[in-house]
Amino acid sequence: MPNNLKPGTRRTGDLIDFDPDTPKVKVTLEWSEKGISVEIPWSGPDDYYASWFLRDAFQGLAAKNNKPIPRRLLFTDSHGSVLLVDCWPKGYHTNFAAGTGRMWASYAVMDVGTDLDFSRLDGIRSEVSGLREWLQVSSVSENFDPSSQTMTIVGKSANPINVNQDLTLVPTWLTERPDGEESIVLRDYVACETRATTPGAWEDLAEAHRGVRDLLVFARWRRETCNVTFATRADDPIVTLDGEEHGEQWRAVMSPRHEDPPAAVTGYRPHLMEYDEIGGAAGVARWLKLRDEFSRALDPIVSDRYLQRVPAVTHLAQVGPGLEALGYLILKNRDGVGSTAAKDSPLRQRLDRIASDVDGALPFDGATWAAEMTSAYNGIKHANRKLPSELNLLNRWSESIVVMRAWVALELGASKELVKRRLELDPAAARFSARS
Repeated sequence: MPNNLKPGTRRTGDLIDFDPDTPKVKVTLEWSEKGISVEIPWSGPDDYYASWFLRDAFQGLAAKNNKPIPRRLLFTDSHGSVLLVDCWPKGYHTNFAAGTGRMWASYAVMDVGTDLDFSRLDGIRSEVSGLREWLQVSSVSENFDPSSQTMTIVGKSANPINVNQDLTLVPTWLTERPDGEESIVLRDYVACETRATTPGAWEDLAEAHRGVRDLLVFARWRRETCNVTFATRADDPIVTLDGEEHGEQWRAVMSPRHEDPPAAVTGYRPHLMEYDEIGGAAGVARWLKLRDEFSRALDPIVSDRYLQRVPAVTHLAQVGPGLEALGYLILKNRDGVGSTAAKDSPLRQRLDRIASDVDGALPFDGATWAAEMTSAYNGIKHANRKLPSELNLLNRWSESIVVMRAWVALELGASKELVKRRLELDPAAARFSARS
């Protein structure tokens, strides 16, 4: 039976904390909408496991166990083993005679059977939605022979793309067997891979991968996803039954923050800047540096794309600080204006400065946008001013997203003429109008 773990999973098995003196216990592993956890029962307040949950709430009741709460736990059952990484206790119920508590995990690493510190990694792989399409690479080919009515499908990984010392884009493929189905799914995708010279933290190793996701958000203005899928440690090689080692091993990883990728694009929605147009891997590397330098400006814009079912005033309140930061950083970092003068520059000056960078690349007049956006943003910031209409806010928000996307595309080397032509046809750049 496959060792599957996915949202909705409930499995009963044994819990191991790698302490030989720990008593055995049967627990339930669950992946719910709240995250990945194990439910642990205990028979009294002085029980070993009760101390993980009661030591802070009821001082003295759990004196039999003063050991630190483990950060790694191993769950095993007939399906296989799951290493739970970066664990913490939260939530319990007790009547003092018995009780249950929950240990939560930041990550679950599949099929690990020994005590390995997977809180620090030598390598990590993530999958970013839309990346393979943007790169225009494939690791799968197919050939149909009419005479024999034979279809041949070949999976052969394309050459990896080295972006910089922290990031490699790895075209690859894999097969999956969906539960309860008599089928095999062949997936053709690109993995973002980072390797560490010394074991590093999950979040640190995945930062460049989230950077690639953010680039694709700007390129097509979609809610792209970035999910950690595999991890490796140097002390966890592939070992056969004869005890021989056969190279590194990539373990499948599950995270409660896993996001389902967006639906396939329908209709006309081109990328604002294509991979080849920004210089390929060199362009991706430039983006990562740009993202780091202008993070205070770019992060709010990316975050806005993930807001759903919020009013226009919320969108503008999210995007406005990003524009303010961009104008400030351009003045300080590009124009040599002192920090104090840049900080004290009025909003209109900052927006005019941004507009000058994207002049000729917008499907509307940049100076007019700067004036109208200044008025609208000040209208929601200051209580003594009249709040702009919903339609006004929606159009200022939409135009501001267009400005930021155009600025990024030009910074990465796309031509003004091409950016303007694509924005004119981009559904995400369409104006809002009142219902008739």
